[in-house]
Amino acid sequence: MRGEALLLAMWEGALGRRGAQREQALLDATPRSLPERNLLALRRYAQLFGPAAELVGHCAHCGATVEFMIDAGQYAGALAQDAAGNDAGETRWHELEAGNGATPRFRLPVPADLHALDAFDDPDAFAEALLARCVDGGMPADAETRDAISRRMEALLPGALLSFSLHCPDCGGTWNAPLDPLELLWRELRLRVERLLSDIAALARGFGWSERDILELGPMRRAAYLQLLAA
Repeated sequence: MRGEALLLAMWEGALGRRGAQREQALLDATPRSLPERNLLALRRYAQLFGPAAELVGHCAHCGATVEFMIDAGQYAGALAQDAAGNDAGETRWHELEAGNGATPRFRLPVPADLHALDAFDDPDAFAEALLARCVDGGMPADAETRDAISRRMEALLPGALLSFSLHCPDCGGTWNAPLDPLELLWRELRLRVERLLSDIAALARGFGWSERDILELGPMRRAAYLQLLAA
């Protein structure tokens, strides 16, 4: 399948779906762990759109918009070892020695946990619900224990949570901006397909060609015909 036809097929397969169904449509795979999910999404992005990914963050202090760029291929390479060495399972329990003498048990989050919490839009509420799913017996009452479990999870599961340290040019503040590679892939796919469909619609109206005929032209010839329509 040619590149643009593949984009259309991926977009159609993921459109209107969420969770595991969208993940499968975008990655053509079922990742076993969060590092593997991130790795596959970054690799897919680099394969389809090239390594350079433009991102936008919003300052946590003043709300200013900050644009920055990452190399998706480079980050995928850095994640490869984490993903290969991790087979996080829902039934493997870890214990934490808490300051109050308790030893809460927890497991590491897996992609199924993200799918179950897909409806959460607020990052803080999502993080709390995720922790509650992974701790045996439910959420610990004290904040210190919750924070300690979260830190221990991150140490045991490198590559599961991706973030970038950003500096605001307006107020000088710094903060960590999280990145979900699967959402990055889906957002870029939508933008590319929306532009492609717009070009197809314009050429179909102008020349009466079918979608297949237009895709066969290739990007450069399509651009030339679009210029003729605009002249």
